[in-house]
Amino acid sequence: MNIQNRLPATFRSLYRLFLRTSSAAVLHQRQARKNLRERWRPIFDVGAKVTQELQHKPADATHSWIRGREEWLRTWNIRVDHTLELLYASSQARGLPHRLTRNLGFMVANEKQRLIAKVTRSTKWDPLNPRTVLKAKEFKQIENRTKDEQFHENANGALDEVIRMAEATGTLTLGRNNVPVRRWPRSRK
Repeated sequence: MNIQNRLPATFRSLYRLFLRTSSAAVLHQRQARKNLRERWRPIFDVGAKVTQELQHKPADATHSWIRGREEWLRTWNIRVDHTLELLYASSQARGLPHRLTRNLGFMVANEKQRLIAKVTRSTKWDPLNPRTVLKAKEFKQIENRTKDEQFHENANGALDEVIRMAEATGTLTLGRNNVPVRRWPRSRK
């Protein structure tokens, strides 16, 4: 990484502290730790972007633009501090904070499994018989899958809304359930 593009030491320290705390919150279990990191990574990416915008502000930046970024970063820091408090409480006791943290990790794992299943169960193209005629049973299966997908979309939307309300009430951040698109492992037969 170029020296000019490096984030301040305070930001890097905050991120490392978050990584250690989130790992302790799930008792250092490897998959749960990965899931929590994936959940909160977009939040830190946005924070890093705003921090770098302030570091390398344009010469013609207005005072209101700078003040807006600083205010956003101040609010972001407060939310991350409260998130660290939640993760610390989760690592110390097995009460509600621990269950919340565990369930947030489960949500990421569930979303990954759902997307992998969606990719692997898609119909395969047969180059020798490109005009495969779908039977009534296959149409019904596709229709049921579409209904299931719609149900999952609605359920995830409702959960995201509840999470946003909890974030606003507690002035903290609970991450995002965005699973990054990457190469999925092939299923073995």
